[in-house]
Amino acid sequence: MDRSTAWDATLRIVFGLFVVGIGNAVGGFLASTTGIFGLALYLLVAVPTFVYGMFYVVVGAGMVVEAGTKSALEQSVVTVDETRQQAGTDRRNTDTEGDDSDSTGGS
Repeated sequence: MDRSTAWDATLRIVFGLFVVGIGNAVGGFLASTTGIFGLALYLLVAVPTFVYGMFYVVVGAGMVVEAGTKSALEQSVVTVDETRQQAGTDRRNTDTEGDDSDSTGGS
């Protein structure tokens, strides 16, 4: 993962958590000051900010997972290719002849 992608993912995650926290704080304040209608106001503020914040957290986490998966796949391909070169064999296009394991031994 390059630096710009890492910073982008980090800022998205932090911004998402910040939005969730602000929504919860504002909703909690409204709920405590308005009496019985406070629950409705809390839900009107906290739920949309939670969804919006979690969207940013999930996008940022997805960027991290994507970069990690890409890096792991590149490492595994290099390792497999190096192992094949060291062994002097390339088994990518081999075919097993005389293998009857998929035949139905019908009577």
